[in-house]
Amino acid sequence: MTAQLSSSRAGWIAVVATICIWTGFILVTRAGGKGVLTGWDVTALRFGVGALIALCFLPRVTLPPLKVIALFSLFGGIGYAVAVYSAFRLAPAAHASVLMPGALPFATAVIAWLWLKQAPSRPQRIALALVFAGIVLTAADTLLYGAQISGMQMVGDLLFLCGSSSWATFTLLLRRYPVSPLTATVSTTLGSAVVYLPIWWLLLPSTLDQAPLAEILMQSVYQGVLVVFVAMLLYTQAVRHLGPQAVALLMAVVPGLSALAAVPVLDEPLSLLALAGLAAVTAGAVLGARQAPKAT
Repeated sequence: MTAQLSSSRAGWIAVVATICIWTGFILVTRAGGKGVLTGWDVTALRFGVGALIALCFLPRVTLPPLKVIALFSLFGGIGYAVAVYSAFRLAPAAHASVLMPGALPFATAVIAWLWLKQAPSRPQRIALALVFAGIVLTAADTLLYGAQISGMQMVGDLLFLCGSSSWATFTLLLRRYPVSPLTATVSTTLGSAVVYLPIWWLLLPSTLDQAPLAEILMQSVYQGVLVVFVAMLLYTQAVRHLGPQAVALLMAVVPGLSALAAVPVLDEPLSLLALAGLAAVTAGAVLGARQAPKAT
């Protein structure tokens, strides 16, 4: 019993810290999406800086098989980052808030059901229904008002959903291939850097030489240190102690925090539909947290 309580406490500490970093991630990345750097550049900074840190920890871990590294890198690294950083140039922070962490419980539940045959419980289905209502309201906000902001906003919303699905797959892969949080972080970061950085350097458009130093440093530190390394460690730790579906539901509190903060920080006002979507997602997150299964 003492061991279970200790495991549960460690999981809760890790998930709360992850929520704080992810909330800041949405604000910092949206600010970067309005800046000079391309999404390809921000992805390169994420993996380049993260890989330098990961190399320091490489002697302390035993890397998993190449197949596992490839899967971690594809879904938890490159696939997620490319979709999300491209989307932040097209859609506002409020939509990112709902369609990334907000859609994560759905993607996780559906993939777990199809792949692992793990059907959600009745209380979890109610929580998921509330989050789904929030996603629908956000889509309605795009359809009604998106054309006034950007003709490509719907593309950004779809990319956010792609990023969320990619991260949901990574979440379940952590349970399918259990490794330590440090091992998962190091293997995902190094695998992504080895594949992505040469492609970026040789083939992808870049404005790195035109961006202000302050912008480069901000994105490097937040994306490469806090997000790709510190948050990854905390997230894998939370999944290990609380389980993937419980963590996915808990992370749905991020939308309300980040969307509300975006109003004063990024000067992005919230429509009534967006506010209603945030309320539904937050309600689903609270219900999901209350029904989260105990750690084993």
